Amino acid sequence: MARQDQLKVGGLTIRGVAQGGVETCLRVPELRLMFDVGLCPAGATSTNTILVTHGHADHMAGLPYLISNRAMVGAKPPQIHIPEEIEQPLRTILECWGTIEGFEPQYELFPHPAKDRFALGKGLYATTLRASHRVPCLGYAIERVSQRLKPEYHGLSGPEISELRGRGTSVTEGVSTPLLCVSGDTTIEFFIEHALARTSKVLVHEVTAWDDRRDVERTRLWGHTHVDEMIAHADKFEGEALVLVHRSLRHSRNQAETIVRERFPASVRDRVHVFGY
Repeated sequence: MARQDQLKVGGLTIRGVAQGGVETCLRVPELRLMFDVGLCPAGATSTNTILVTHGHADHMAGLPYLISNRAMVGAKPPQIHIPEEIEQPLRTILECWGTIEGFEPQYELFPHPAKDRFALGKGLYATTLRASHRVPCLGYAIERVSQRLKPEYHGLSGPEISELRGRGTSVTEGVSTPLLCVSGDTTIEFFIEHALARTSKVLVHEVTAWDDRRDVERTRLWGHTHVDEMIAHADKFEGEALVLVHRSLRHSRNQAETIVRERFPASVRDRVHVFGY
């Protein structure tokens, strides 16, 4: 079983595992969200809302177990958000698994196209961003929307604002703060093309290959990002923390951290974090 990691950045905690081709499952307890299921590592069954980036087994194989386990302990059915292209195959898999186990799986499935925006509750919203991978894949950008007084009413007293409200005047407006973006498996185009990713407070982006054992061309062929590509574009990142995940087992954490220190642009270097053992 892959060893889990934990990182605190941008006011968020990222827990879980992200090993390329082995297992990816990331939990963010402050947002009550989990990205992918992996093989359902310890702690994964406690999260109700799951955002699945794509259907490869290292990202989703543990889903039937998670559904079964939650039912066994009396937890409510999980809410599972997925790319719309995998809805029917996934329903078939879960139906077959239910037949094998002798029970009807209890879950809520929400298929999404790219550029879809949906509420997660408590002022949180998710936007799906198309990732460039070998199979249909979505990244998820999470924003918090809060109501703030419109600029034209700044300086008014409480009673004056109450009077305006009483007359039916809308005195507040929604202000969106990009908190977190998770890329899923993707080529560098995800980073280049999606401003919402580059401006999120925390961006979790895959970098699978870290040296010439798999060069840029071959890395792209498999729908992944090479560290050379991320280095070339990293200074475009505007947020607080760029978290690099999904490292191939060919590369050690020490190797990756050395590359960050020695090769990433000085403007972003201190905001880059290597995640995963």
